[in-house]
Amino acid sequence: MDTASIELTILLCGLLLGVAFGFACQRSRFCFLGIISDLYIYRNLNRLSLYLFTLITAVIGVQLLTGHGYINPSDSVYMNISDKTISSVFGGLLFGIGMTLCSGCTTSTLIKFGEGNIKSLIILTLSGIAAISTMRGSLGSVRIHLFENNFLARKINNFVEYHVSFGIDMEWLWPILLLTFLVFLLLKHLKNLEIRKNAIWGLVIGSCIVGAWFISGSIGFLSEHPETLESEYILTNSGKPESFSFIGPLAYSLEFFLYQSDNSKFISFGIIVLFGLLLGSYLSARLQKRFKIEFFSTKSDIVYCILGSTLMGFGGVTASGCTLGHGLSGLSIGSFDSIIVVGSIAIGAVLGIRHMENKVA
Repeated sequence: MDTASIELTILLCGLLLGVAFGFACQRSRFCFLGIISDLYIYRNLNRLSLYLFTLITAVIGVQLLTGHGYINPSDSVYMNISDKTISSVFGGLLFGIGMTLCSGCTTSTLIKFGEGNIKSLIILTLSGIAAISTMRGSLGSVRIHLFENNFLARKINNFVEYHVSFGIDMEWLWPILLLTFLVFLLLKHLKNLEIRKNAIWGLVIGSCIVGAWFISGSIGFLSEHPETLESEYILTNSGKPESFSFIGPLAYSLEFFLYQSDNSKFISFGIIVLFGLLLGSYLSARLQKRFKIEFFSTKSDIVYCILGSTLMGFGGVTASGCTLGHGLSGLSIGSFDSIIVVGSIAIGAVLGIRHMENKVA
């Protein structure tokens, strides 16, 4: 199969996966902020069980792909950021606070936009601008000087890289821990959980994560590119195997829209998945008759969304991923750094929730 045919296959499969993912997330109300707020405020474990079903499906699927040699998770960007622990911690914290101020992370904001929420479009645009600036603009200097290129950050990063994360093998330990926790959760709270519904949607969403790894890491992998004669992962912005993550693709989508005539800009796997998610959410909302044009309700809501969008864009790039990128894609391949980021995001979300509670009180 020639390169053009492979690229077309990647884009078509990515679009279909995005549609399925968006449809399933809209129907199941899958939301990381919802999981954390349900646990923290209401002590409700229902959406946590949905997340665990999703994550276990993704982990088992990735293990099968890896075991049969279809993908190489060690090539992923999530396995190559152990020297940026400070960035992971503070980026996660800022992203968690930002998504609370915006009433949802990037993924749930995309789903809301598919349902007709114009406020979400503004949040996505501002988050994308902040992400681009953090990658290559003025906020990038802030990121580097605060979290990467200073004496304290280098010392802590080196310590974690060589004394904590080094040698930790999550390949089989991670699925066992997840299965144990899920079994405990189901046995203790069986009557209060929508088991069948969560298991079905968890299987669908988790399978989308696995499918994305297969498409970018197997179909999209050329052991010898016809032009460079070197191995290459094609149509990924990182040049590495990717699954679902939306902070980076959101920034690249804006760049492609603004600089389409630039030959270096292209429709990547991440961009087409993002578009598919919007389409899937829209179709689901239409079928449920939940599509409704909405906007900001108060002036303070506008201020919080501007601040939250900036924090999400800055924090997502600083942490090298968002709730979906680290929370499902990174954790599915057993990334130790993703555990750090997800924990930091959860702490940041709790801090944001407490701030909002105090404001209301």
